[in-house]
Amino acid sequence: MAMKKLSFALLLCLYVLHTHAQPDSIYQALIAKAGLLHLQKNYRAAITEYDKAFKIQKPDALTAYKAAGVYALDSNAPKAFYYLKIALQKGWTEADWLSADPYFNYLRKTAPADWEKIVRESVSKEQQYARTLQLSSLRKEINQMMLVDQQLRYKKVQAKNDSLLKSINRQIMQADANNQQRAKEIIRQYGWPTMLQIGKDGQNNLWLVVQHADNDVLFQQATLYEMEKWKGTTQLNHENYAFLYDRVKCNLNYKQLYGTQVIWTQNGQASGFRPVTEEANVNERRKAMGLQPLQIYALTYGMEYHTLTAAQQQQRDVAEQVYVHSLIDSARYFYQQKDFQKTYDYYNTASTFLGGMSNEDNFKAAVIFSNIAAVNQDEQYKSIALDFLELLFMRKYLTRALLEQSAFTILHNEKRWISINKLL
Repeated sequence: MAMKKLSFALLLCLYVLHTHAQPDSIYQALIAKAGLLHLQKNYRAAITEYDKAFKIQKPDALTAYKAAGVYALDSNAPKAFYYLKIALQKGWTEADWLSADPYFNYLRKTAPADWEKIVRESVSKEQQYARTLQLSSLRKEINQMMLVDQQLRYKKVQAKNDSLLKSINRQIMQADANNQQRAKEIIRQYGWPTMLQIGKDGQNNLWLVVQHADNDVLFQQATLYEMEKWKGTTQLNHENYAFLYDRVKCNLNYKQLYGTQVIWTQNGQASGFRPVTEEANVNERRKAMGLQPLQIYALTYGMEYHTLTAAQQQQRDVAEQVYVHSLIDSARYFYQQKDFQKTYDYYNTASTFLGGMSNEDNFKAAVIFSNIAAVNQDEQYKSIALDFLELLFMRKYLTRALLEQSAFTILHNEKRWISINKLL
């Protein structure tokens, strides 16, 4: 029943787009829907949407490549080869990825001669492209890093037993750590490598390493700073910048700016977007970064999105702030009453609202929970105090003077406290 409702919502949205939108918007909506269906392994339905889209507009290299993959997964070799040829004609440059892509196993088995011809053409075109780049060897290295990463993740999906799954997870963790370390070295040496240096695919793959490094927000921040130096030029993929900017904001517990981050549910779907600053103007900001309107992007995750008016946005933001402040007031009230569990619960809830608590609110909470930890041995109070302090450290709000509060004495032997002081 839920899937029927979802399909009706998507069809309704597409009907509205057909009725009121320009052909490019209709094309984008169909491609977005095809992408979701592909992720859900509903290949026949994805093909239907691709076919509709390509009657409106010829695909670019990446879209043609994705369509070829879906046709191959549906055991349609002629169409798969057709779109692979279009992808190469339009500038697909990752020959190693094409050679190893498991989506094309059907082509390798059923049409080996045609497959080898496509691979040779891909290698030739990539070699030509690499000669135009300043750091072609670095690009090759970066692309290989991401190829290994994706191969491991594909193996994880195919794993049939727990023992194999654990082994692959260990390999993924090690690969992620290695990739992050190498990415740090690259960015330390070159700053953010430009299109002329490593190409669009090299930038995309390096960005993916950083985008997924949520365990090291300082690294993400440093990378964003380097990317900002190329804003407004042709040497930066501005979509990647927008995605990383929003990722960093959300990791710092702020609202995002471009609406790239969603609330995941399952099976490639999402229930909504994470909160956006001045959401009524989000599509203007997205357009400046080369991003689709939010109502089109939403279809990628099986959602509907309705643009907010300035009045609706203000009303929602005011109501949210009132609610967060009421949670903080309740937490402080229960702290005075020495009901520490309720103090924890109310502060914890308040902290889940992106941008809801100011730096001052977070600092006062850290002091309160440190005071509680001094009289209550439950480790959750030290832990949440350190959570607030780590957040403030990453936001560059903390100073050594602030950390001299006597309340924090209880934290001095904690690993996270020592780490913050070393880095400050």
